Amino acid sequence: MSERWAYIVSLPTIRGGVTMSAPSRPAPPPPKRIGQVQAYEAVSSYKAQKGNELSFDEGDLLFILDQSDPNWWMARLDDKKGYIPSNYVSKENVKIPIIDAARRGNLALLQECLDAGMSVNSLDKSGSSSLHAAAQGGHIECILRLLKEPKLEINWQNKLGDTPLHCAAYRGHADIVQLLINSGARTDIVNREKKTPRLLAKSGTVITMLEECTQTSSRKSSGFDHQEYGANDSEDSDS
Repeated sequence: MSERWAYIVSLPTIRGGVTMSAPSRPAPPPPKRIGQVQAYEAVSSYKAQKGNELSFDEGDLLFILDQSDPNWWMARLDDKKGYIPSNYVSKENVKIPIIDAARRGNLALLQECLDAGMSVNSLDKSGSSSLHAAAQGGHIECILRLLKEPKLEINWQNKLGDTPLHCAAYRGHADIVQLLINSGARTDIVNREKKTPRLLAKSGTVITMLEECTQTSSRKSSGFDHQEYGANDSEDSDS
């Protein structure tokens, strides 16, 4: 029998009076497919005992790439991948670090989440995405990074009906409002209170910006633009 399928002999880990040990079974073969990436916190440290396993410390944030085997999960930590015993992580609270990173303006963690394959459109309990969090916090570097993702839902509405543009407008982040508009954010979406981003805005600069954008969109939707108003020079010429 090859070393790949040799049984793991592990030492128990004691935490809080509870003895933890890795599942005593062969390491599974590589997963056939990778599902949606989730993140869990390690509740105890683990030392890899085979080449295809991953070592980690208590409190580490582990990105879980595959959970098809109930005992051994494929995980990522920093730039390393490997199998981990599933009973070494907390299953009670799935973390959404990409949203927390955007909320705090932590560009390095945001990039780590994206590198690990975490969805850019992951949602928290309020139905808000990482773009909502970055827009509300005014973190333009995170906004710029998120806008590079081709699958980003820029007009996603959370449970209150707010889009990221609503959040930026309400907070008065004029630079982010302009950036979102330039990237395709709609100014006419209403939330559950029937309010557009313009109606939520308090900053004069943001109000003016949104009103100008709304007027431009209205002219285009009516079939006219500024170049079509009035007669052209050749029609008015006396020559």
